[in-house]
Amino acid sequence: MHPILGSARRRTLYLASWTVIGLLVAVAWSAANPEAGLLVALAVVVPPCLVQGFVCLSAWYVCRAAPLGARSMVRALAMHTGAGVVAAAVWVTVWAGWTGVLDGLLALGGLPAFGGASGGASGAQIAAVFGAGVLLFWLSSLLHYLLAAFEESRGAEARELGLEVLAREAELRALRAQIDPHFLFNGLQSISALTATDPDGARRMCLLLADFFRSSVRLGAEDEIPLDEELAMVRAYLEIEKVRYGSRLESDVALEPGCGACRVPPLILQPLVENAVRHGIRPLVEGGMVRVAARCDASSVRLSVRNPVDPDAATPSGTGVGLANVERRLATRFGREAVVRRRREDGRFEVELRFPRIGAAGDGRRGGAR
Repeated sequence: MHPILGSARRRTLYLASWTVIGLLVAVAWSAANPEAGLLVALAVVVPPCLVQGFVCLSAWYVCRAAPLGARSMVRALAMHTGAGVVAAAVWVTVWAGWTGVLDGLLALGGLPAFGGASGGASGAQIAAVFGAGVLLFWLSSLLHYLLAAFEESRGAEARELGLEVLAREAELRALRAQIDPHFLFNGLQSISALTATDPDGARRMCLLLADFFRSSVRLGAEDEIPLDEELAMVRAYLEIEKVRYGSRLESDVALEPGCGACRVPPLILQPLVENAVRHGIRPLVEGGMVRVAARCDASSVRLSVRNPVDPDAATPSGTGVGLANVERRLATRFGREAVVRRRREDGRFEVELRFPRIGAAGDGRRGGAR
């Protein structure tokens, strides 16, 4: 579709531009025919200028047929010269016909006398009108070339943005796909350890693990899930780990009231809680408590996971999944607006996430499990 006709704003600007051109040409015509007066000049000049504006819209199709380039410059010049001559001839014809109509109205006494207009236009006036018509068509061609370049640039930007979105979605899917195998590996290790010492616990852990994976498959396919469902997954994971660790593992999962419906990336907390149990609780003989807190305000969501650590142990390097996965997912989704902070002090390790709020808040709930 024509880039000007396809936009109401552009149509308005184009019509206003040609109205201004008509006023300027009318002033010039009035200066050349001072006996006619400005009002008569406006009546003579503005309607043919508006018609010429419509004719100059055809420059878009000439620009498309003759794009600018080193190899096609001669062809483009030839096509625009020919099209400009045709457009100028149309303008002169319309101008002459419209002048004839006004002459007829003058004969009826409907308009004041033109002065020399009724006797026909002079050769110099016709040449001036013809030359102005060619020039205006060429200016219209330049405008359409600029519009074509703008449309091409915008199209390229849209394609680039689309490719970037596809790349981000692919990366997010790949990062999320890492979570389940990693967790399954650790879960199978736990079941293996329980089969010899606690067969009933191993069986119960298998059932809990199956339920957990059923939920993770359902929620993991979503782009965002409610915060209360994310915390329900955290509670389910901690119940699985309690089968293995027993009284050594305690937990407190707290959701600030009013934040339950806030939407967050799925399974964003589970890797952090898994790290808290694996690197915090497991090395400690006495175990400890994993605390998960979720808060929100009008613009952001804040999540934190805190666990005890052995103050004499070195910071574990992990396997490259877990915290690094969470950081990459948030950076891919939110860019620099996402913040991940980690602190280790006084025998405690805490990870805090903050990212923009992506859903409306609803009625939340505050709960804990010990």
